[in-house]
Amino acid sequence: MLLSMQTDYAIRVLLDIASNWQEHGVVTRMLAERLHVPRVFLTKIVAQLAGYGFLRTQRGKGGGIMLSRNPAQINLLEVIEVFEGRIRSTSCTSSEDFCCLIKGCVIRGLWTGAEDNLRNYLGGFTLADLVEAASKQGENDTADVSDSAGENHLIQPVSVPPG
Repeated sequence: MLLSMQTDYAIRVLLDIASNWQEHGVVTRMLAERLHVPRVFLTKIVAQLAGYGFLRTQRGKGGGIMLSRNPAQINLLEVIEVFEGRIRSTSCTSSEDFCCLIKGCVIRGLWTGAEDNLRNYLGGFTLADLVEAASKQGENDTADVSDSAGENHLIQPVSVPPG
């Protein structure tokens, strides 16, 4: 599964806003600069996130972009699937009519199990969990964070080569 840049940016936008969610709204220009996202693209993503009910926007003084729900009520899987659709690893898992070998196919069962595990894993993390992990990474370079089921996961930053 390869997520689109749009989905990646959407998660980054939500994480940034969730990190400051009890303060005032975030200004698009500042958000674009912090996340290194082209402002025009960011504006479209914010509009989509608002349309999906994750964000609300308010114009004027004291306005900006804000979460429409508590970060603990927004899970990562929900965000991914509104942008990407249901997580699928192969075409055979999206339709029983796709392949004539579907009955008794061991490989289809393998892909379905992998999809279920990934959906469960991503669905176990909320924006609040990611905010906690981000704050711990700032202190230690790694974060041992619990998902909503109470399982601990070590999250490490990824090095990006200069370019």
